[in-house]
Amino acid sequence: MYPGIAVAQELLEADAAARIVFACSDRKIDRDILEPTGLAFVPQPVRPLPARPGQAPGFLWSWLRSAALARDLIRDLRPKAVLGLGGFAAGPVLVRAAGKVRSALLNPDAVPGKANLHLAGKVQAVFSQFECTASKFPPRLASIVRPVGCPIRRGLLGADRAEAAKFFDLSEELRTVLVLGGSMGAASINTAMFALAGRLDELAEAPISTRGDGGPPGIWQLLHVTGPSGEPEGERAYAGKRFRRRVLGYCHRMDLAYALADLAVCRGGASTIAELAATATPAIVVPYPHHRDRQQTLNAEAMVQAGAGLCVQEEADPAATAEALAGQMIGLMNHPARLEGMRRAASGLGRPDAARQVAHWLAGG
Repeated sequence: MYPGIAVAQELLEADAAARIVFACSDRKIDRDILEPTGLAFVPQPVRPLPARPGQAPGFLWSWLRSAALARDLIRDLRPKAVLGLGGFAAGPVLVRAAGKVRSALLNPDAVPGKANLHLAGKVQAVFSQFECTASKFPPRLASIVRPVGCPIRRGLLGADRAEAAKFFDLSEELRTVLVLGGSMGAASINTAMFALAGRLDELAEAPISTRGDGGPPGIWQLLHVTGPSGEPEGERAYAGKRFRRRVLGYCHRMDLAYALADLAVCRGGASTIAELAATATPAIVVPYPHHRDRQQTLNAEAMVQAGAGLCVQEEADPAATAEALAGQMIGLMNHPARLEGMRRAASGLGRPDAARQVAHWLAGG
């Protein structure tokens, strides 16, 4: 969703009178993301491709209703262009627009999913984040894949660290670990961090420098975005601990979160990887382990190879994941020069003009 918002902002920057409508899913998280932007959106009942035969009737019903809604949207809005943001929610409108409206698809993950593999045959351009993605599509479609990077919101860049510290009620002087698992959080990352609460208390009092730039000595603090369901458990897990922290179920000001972060612990979603690179935030990536194509591990490869990130694979035993994560975190916490080197490496990976390039194409360029 966020890459689409970034493209919408670029379109409005070029033409303030442009009318932009998101055809999103009817999940609450889509509404939560879009409502603060003021952009128009139409929820669809469409569902993902069914994993089991018993889910087929529900999928078919939701598809037929969404297809009718897409028909009405194309007829009533008469759009100049359609951009699919990837995944199942893009299907009904792109299928209806095929052959009638200039259409493109975003594929920010290194490996396209089933929906994008199908939908790519119905568009004129596929905008990817990674060079390697073209080889993952059928050869007949490789020529339409354009590796421009993943669109990120303009407002994500240039935020002030002092403002960020005040906003989150944290310290500007302390080095900050930002923990996040995407819009819905990541239960396994939460579990690992909660298990490490006692060790974080010890580390927080280590006399290490605030940043690798000769700043004043200080301790670590934590900004943990748990996802809505993890917030109460986070408050309980960290209760009574000495280290400074802020626990949030959802963060509407990721620009400030990145401005304060000296290290991120996160999943390897495509948007997250793009934002880490754009904000030059070193990261320990814990990829989601249940994608057959190792999608998030592949997303993180560019950061790892450049020396801007580390990868910790999630284990079946939560305690083993926590121990592996602790080992990497402690190594970085106690070596600010290494962390600063990772930041410099990350700064060379950003593609801040991706949203502008996609918007330019949609506008007919």
